[in-house]
Amino acid sequence: YPIGPGAFDTLEGKPAHQQEWARAALISPHLKNGTIRQPMYFGCNSFVDSEIGRVIDAVHQVTPDNTYIFFTSDHGDMLGAHQLSGKGPVMYEEITHIPLIIEPPGGGYGKSNATVVSHIDLLPTMLALAGLESPSILEGTSILPQLQGVEDPDRAAVIEFQRYEIEHDSWGGFQPVRCIVDQEYKLVINLLSTDELYDMRHDAAEVNNLIDNPDYQLARNLLHDRLLDWMYEKRDPFRGPVWERRPWRNSRRFQWQGNFRPRPADGYAPDVRDYDTGLPTKGVKMEYGGRKRATKPL
Repeated sequence: YPIGPGAFDTLEGKPAHQQEWARAALISPHLKNGTIRQPMYFGCNSFVDSEIGRVIDAVHQVTPDNTYIFFTSDHGDMLGAHQLSGKGPVMYEEITHIPLIIEPPGGGYGKSNATVVSHIDLLPTMLALAGLESPSILEGTSILPQLQGVEDPDRAAVIEFQRYEIEHDSWGGFQPVRCIVDQEYKLVINLLSTDELYDMRHDAAEVNNLIDNPDYQLARNLLHDRLLDWMYEKRDPFRGPVWERRPWRNSRRFQWQGNFRPRPADGYAPDVRDYDTGLPTKGVKMEYGGRKRATKPL
């Protein structure tokens, strides 16, 4: 297949671990006359497509009137883009922008929706299709409105990477990454290396890293704030000031002043209990030296 502009990415100004990965990927042997040959990959795809077709045919024959079909994937493959292969601690479209096709009972004419969604939205969507409410413990949001044609340009998705399986021990160990993407921009925080910002409207191949470009400071900081808010709201276990204090933005909004922020009751996990009394906690507990006091409720 013809190589796209991403294959010519020199990785200048990109995170160091991407450059190390590229040196190990050895993409050049697959290049020939402006194309990349990956016969085993496409052979595998052909086989999987055939097997998926068998499942779809069975649904159409056995339960065509009450079954939704969800077609998606866990990730993509770099396939030579940005001199990389396989998957790993990068947030390029080749491995993060995966297919999502939903067929309702009886099929129908296909339509597309550009709203950014995530895998965590699928279970709430399935529950909504079944007429059931989503429990508060679920992180995602139903995309039933999008299935009905509603576009939501303000919606964003967060993607994360931390540590590849210990059994495989790849990528040199701990590579913490957080990414937020909407319909216009993608911001990637590589905690231990260079961060990335891409204009998805004018640089779909994600070649030009705009993280230090002052013309994009407003868009970058708005996405950064949304990512930090998400990490705070979801209690990201690796949350900390270092995600906020970056070389391109030395700020601090979330000040730690001795406060304990007990997890709100969700009806599933055991209640959080006070260290001193053993009773369920209420509100946010503040500690200054040896004195403790309760502040306003959560």
